[in-house]
Amino acid sequence: MRTLFLSLFLAALALLIIAFFVKKSKPEQDAQSYARQNPQCNEIKIHSEKNDLAECFLNFESALDFPVNPQDVDTLYISMVKFISERFPSEFPLRVKYIFSFPNRAVEFAGISGKSINIAKNKNSEWRDKNSGCKFPGICPVMPLKGSAIPQKFAKEDYKAERIFRNKFSSIGEAPVNSILPGKILKIEEDSLLSITIYHGENIYTTTSGLSSLSEYAQAGGIVTPDIAIGFLPPKDTAFIFVEIRRNGKYELWDRFYAESRE
Repeated sequence: MRTLFLSLFLAALALLIIAFFVKKSKPEQDAQSYARQNPQCNEIKIHSEKNDLAECFLNFESALDFPVNPQDVDTLYISMVKFISERFPSEFPLRVKYIFSFPNRAVEFAGISGKSINIAKNKNSEWRDKNSGCKFPGICPVMPLKGSAIPQKFAKEDYKAERIFRNKFSSIGEAPVNSILPGKILKIEEDSLLSITIYHGENIYTTTSGLSSLSEYAQAGGIVTPDIAIGFLPPKDTAFIFVEIRRNGKYELWDRFYAESRE
């Protein structure tokens, strides 16, 4: 009887040891199995430091390459890839990279790049533009006075109990001034200095005032982008402009408006 109990104990111990090693090696086996079962990936590898992570790369030459019925890991990126293909068709070919862990298949990273778009999301995060840090898709305002801008100040002025927010930006004289977002120039006005009103879509308007001169691109009805100068500061050692931002009929402060797209 003692021999029987000893044999049963040793057998149970052997099973526990086998189960332990099988469980320990399971993530690597799962990742390797996934690689074998997904030949559509251009490259897939097991990370040397964390062998329970799988990394996969896919190329889409056109929308015809998208999976008809996205399943499992495809659902991580396919909705955003489709959005890009519809909104920015010139971005093809699109390259997708994703990393996920085994055995729970938690997403660690997903990235999509095209000819100019480069966006990514990490675990429990939103899609973001890797160059600007802005949420994608969404507005991504830039400084109206780019590299030369001194930290902005904000002027709040009251006229007849109506609060108007004017965001003040300072820099060296004659510095170029840009639009904070792409848009269409609605009107150009002149008093002692010049001002430009631009519509940016999504019910966002800006009026930039304090310009001493305009660029060749500043024409009523013209389309402008943040990388094109619309005008120039007055020729002083230190000059400034005001940028009024109105969204849905309400004035916005620059620090809050700028941070909103990046928080």
